[in-house]
Amino acid sequence: MRDSIGSIYPLVIVFAFIILISGFLAFSVNYNKAYKMKNQIIYILEKNENKVTDEAQEEIAEYAKSIGYSATSSYMRQCDATKYNGWCGNVVTSSNDSHGNKTNGSIKEYETTYVDVTTYVSIDVPIFNVIFPHIRLFSVKGSTKQITKVND
Repeated sequence: MRDSIGSIYPLVIVFAFIILISGFLAFSVNYNKAYKMKNQIIYILEKNENKVTDEAQEEIAEYAKSIGYSATSSYMRQCDATKYNGWCGNVVTSSNDSHGNKTNGSIKEYETTYVDVTTYVSIDVPIFNVIFPHIRLFSVKGSTKQITKVND
């Protein structure tokens, strides 16, 4: 009887270690997917001159499906920008006059546009989500290159 109770504690330690390692592996795999997704979104948006068109959104959705990326609506609640299918984007436009001073849109000689992109690390491991309820706060952020256009 004493030996059977004594072996429970090492077994609990082994199970805790297995849960911890599997949670870390799930996080690292999903972080890698979110990072790849962010890079592909930036590439697609730069290809479309920093415009979020329907074709760009379709291409992004196809890529997300191909790598198995998904961010549910519970992740998207913390998005401060425009919500798209599994990612957030904020199109930032500023205008400069001929001297390089920012004009906030009153004089448009030079218009600079870029997009801030946010993807989310989604972990849906039930035991891991109970132990770490704030794991949904991890996101990967980036922005496209600035495109400057001369307006007539």
